[in-house]
Amino acid sequence: MAKSIKKEYPLEEEEQKNFILYLDDLILKGKDIKYSSIPNSTFTKSWKQKRKNKEQGLRAGLPDLFLIVNNRPFFIEMKRINGKLSDCQKDWINAINECEKLQAFVCYGCEEAKNIVYNFIRNKEG
Repeated sequence: MAKSIKKEYPLEEEEQKNFILYLDDLILKGKDIKYSSIPNSTFTKSWKQKRKNKEQGLRAGLPDLFLIVNNRPFFIEMKRINGKLSDCQKDWINAINECEKLQAFVCYGCEEAKNIVYNFIRNKEG
């Protein structure tokens, strides 16, 4: 009986780091891009920190990155290639996508995120 080989995909953190390198390269090439990671990691063992986070408005599920490309704002939720969205993430993404002139994208790997940005750049230039 043949053993199945499980394919290992890069972690979400690595995918996001590679995407940030890509964005920084585009900025150096003069592309109109602003971005920030959303510091929304809600995991902590400290009850004191959990309370502080909640009091300051931290909520689970907000997408990982906020970008403005060619004056068009949007969010990206990064996932590793075989990653899954949590219910909180689905709720945030649905709520954002119901807004006028604001979108949220789920990108399974760095290449999907690059394609989203490329399309925003191309639509401005084309």
